[in-house]
Amino acid sequence: MMNKIILSVFIIFSFSVKAQVKAITEDGKEVVLFDNKTWKFVNESDDKTLETITTNEELFEKSKESTFLVKSKNINAGFYYNPKSWKIVKAPGATAFVEYAFNNNSNSAIYALFGSEIVPIQSLKNLKDILLPAIQRNADYFRLKNSEYRTINGIKVLHIEYSANVKGIDFEYIANLYLTNEGYASISTYTYANKFEANKKEMENFVNGIIKTEKGKDIVEIIKSDPPPPMLQKNSK
Repeated sequence: MMNKIILSVFIIFSFSVKAQVKAITEDGKEVVLFDNKTWKFVNESDDKTLETITTNEELFEKSKESTFLVKSKNINAGFYYNPKSWKIVKAPGATAFVEYAFNNNSNSAIYALFGSEIVPIQSLKNLKDILLPAIQRNADYFRLKNSEYRTINGIKVLHIEYSANVKGIDFEYIANLYLTNEGYASISTYTYANKFEANKKEMENFVNGIIKTEKGKDIVEIIKSDPPPPMLQKNSK
C-alpha cells in the first residue's frame, strides 16, 4: 500500500542520470556529496517540523481565475484550475494513480499533478507519517519546510511544503492532501529550486483549487509532452 500512496502523490520513477555519492560523518550523520564539490546533510528537517502538524486558522479559497472543474474518477474529490495558465499533459511514467498532469503555460518549469487512490487511510496525520519517510528514502536530500492543517474551499486538508534534491537537481514542492470515506486525493506542484520564489503564488493558486465533489468521468485531451521527474525510485532488494 505504501508504494501506491507515494506513487500517486509524487510520481516516483527512474531518471537516468548519475547517482550522487553519500557518506557518513564522524558523528554518524549521513551527507550527500554533489559533483560540484558541495555537500548537504541528507535530511535537514527540523525535528519539531517533522513531528508536529500546526493548524492555520485562515480560510483559503480557490482563485477567481480557476474556473475549469476536473473531477476524480475514483473518489469524491476534484479541483478547479485556470485553463489560461495551465495545460493538461501526459502524466510522467506508467502509473494508474495519477489522474492528471499539468504544465504551466507561461513558465514551462512549473509542473502539477492530481492523483487519488481508494485506500483506507485513517487520518491526514497517518498519511503524513507514511508519506514523508518514503520520500526521504528516495531523495538524495530532503527538508520538510511546513506541514499544517488548512481549510480550503470548506474542506480540511493537509498542506505540506518541502525541498528535495534528486540526482543533483534541486526541486521545491507544494501539495494539499484530502481524505474522503473512500480514499485520498493529492494535488501538488513542483519546480526547480531557483524558480520557486518567483512562481510560488502561481503554485499556491493551483493547489488551492482542491474541492469536495462527486466523482465523474471527465474526458480531456492529453497534450503529449512530459514534465521532468520530481522524484527517483531507488532499486529495492
